[in-house]
Amino acid sequence: MKGLAELIISFFDLLEAEGQLLRHNALRTLRTAMLLGLGLLFGAAALAFFVAALYKALSIVLHPAWVLCIIGLVCAGIAGGLLWMSLPKKRHTQ
Repeated sequence: MKGLAELIISFFDLLEAEGQLLRHNALRTLRTAMLLGLGLLFGAAALAFFVAALYKALSIVLHPAWVLCIIGLVCAGIAGGLLWMSLPKKRHTQ
């Protein structure tokens, strides 16, 4: 009977430890996701300000149609670079 009681107590101790570990990992994952989201938001805002500043600077020198063409090429280059960086890397086996 004593062995069964110790087994139940140790089971609930293990269950408590696993619950605390789960809570800790869930909070860490949530914090990481929130920081990633904020980083993406500020990164998008930075790119928007960059494109706006480029438009403002070029509109002084060039005709607005050419400026929009250049801005379109810059945005396409940024999008292409981001897509290229997101591709999985190929491993070379030798």
